[in-house]
Amino acid sequence: MNAYKILSEYTLWSTYLDMVEVGVYSINSTTFDMVFMVGLGIFGYFLRKLHFPLSALILGYVLGELMESNLRRALSISQGEMSILWSSPITVSLWGLVVVMIFMPIIRKMYRKRFKKTAA
Repeated sequence: MNAYKILSEYTLWSTYLDMVEVGVYSINSTTFDMVFMVGLGIFGYFLRKLHFPLSALILGYVLGELMESNLRRALSISQGEMSILWSSPITVSLWGLVVVMIFMPIIRKMYRKRFKKTAA
């Protein structure tokens, strides 16, 4: 890398961060928002280092509010009865699929280990 490329990359990132800080500060004019932004940036950095999938986080962020409002609606329809979440056959089958999806990586690892032992 030459010095010009390093300098231009440094200038690009510092300009980008300055624009982000001005944008965050201009919304509510509080420094808490800026500190919160830095905290979320650090959190995102650690998530990236730990190889968390970005698509799952974005889906959770986008669909979280929708899921919460629908849960609240279902509980208000059932007058607070939690059994509505697992009483119909459709919900039982969906909960079964959730359990299978949670345990599938563990089952897959066990299957691969067993297959490698028999193949060797």
